[in-house]
Amino acid sequence: MTFKDNNKVKMLGVVMLTVFGVYIGLEYMLPLFAPFIIAYLIAAALSPVVKFLNRTTRLPKLLGAIISLSLLIAVIGFILYNLGDMLLNQVVALLKNFPIYLSVLTGYIDKLCEGCDKCLGIKLGTVQNFIYTNFDGVLVIIKNKIMPVITTRSINLLIGMLGFIGILLIMLVSILLLIKDDEQYREGVRNSVFYKDIHLVTSKLSGMGIAYLKTQGIMLLLISLICTVSMFLIHNKYALLVGIGIGVVDAFPILGSGMILIPWAVINLFQKDIYSAAILFTAYVGCQLLRQTVEPKLFGNRIGIKPVYTMMAMYVGVKLFGFFGFLLGPVGLVLIVTIIKEARSRLGDA
Repeated sequence: MTFKDNNKVKMLGVVMLTVFGVYIGLEYMLPLFAPFIIAYLIAAALSPVVKFLNRTTRLPKLLGAIISLSLLIAVIGFILYNLGDMLLNQVVALLKNFPIYLSVLTGYIDKLCEGCDKCLGIKLGTVQNFIYTNFDGVLVIIKNKIMPVITTRSINLLIGMLGFIGILLIMLVSILLLIKDDEQYREGVRNSVFYKDIHLVTSKLSGMGIAYLKTQGIMLLLISLICTVSMFLIHNKYALLVGIGIGVVDAFPILGSGMILIPWAVINLFQKDIYSAAILFTAYVGCQLLRQTVEPKLFGNRIGIKPVYTMMAMYVGVKLFGFFGFLLGPVGLVLIVTIIKEARSRLGDA
């Protein structure tokens, strides 16, 4: 076997081990260390504030950390409280008006059924009778099968919330300890024999994280703008609020703007409001074009990876890791590419 062939075999082994190691790390190791990684990121963000307070007011670092963290929690709590209050008020209003909405929906269903009867050339009321007959069966299934599952999961959710509170307390203590003794921790990391290799990977991941957040921010702004303009064009009284809301929903890969825009456009079609339906369909197409062209280009270019590979990584990530896979997929790709590039350079130097 020649030297070149030997290097190819080694690289193949490195690639296989890297892919396997990254998968094991993201699937099994990351959940164990995630609270401490988040604590480190928050501590790194608060550290400059604590150092400023220590330098200007001689405030002990631990006390400065407690004050800074308390202010951060207060701001986040204030935002979440107001959002929760707004959401609760809207839910209450929706429940109060639910009979009206149900009546309107029933009217739409009746018209749809009548249209199906005419289209299929069958007796009027056939489709309607079929739907309402089977609807009773659906209610029985919901009562006997789905509701017990929801009840069981509600108990599991309560247990999970108690566990989350415990994890949150651990994170808060970790943040304070990291800020208090940050210099000692940094010195210990720098003196580690693995510092150079770890720093190479973490610097790449840090750049990717900033690129991802900037990309999502730009995409949220652009999609909210498209949706807001479309709401103005169809003379919606809540154009800005609805446009921003659809933009936020679109940020979630499993949901997307189509979850709102497509049904809305279909309803307008049945109401023979062709203009509004066309505007909503156009807005949806515009959002999709942005997601499939601009987003991969922005994100991929900033981390040095081709857009198509970024999209593939997001898809594979969602398949492997579920909802958070759209973030973990690109993270895994950056890890794999960084490690393989470093291994290739070292094999070339050997």
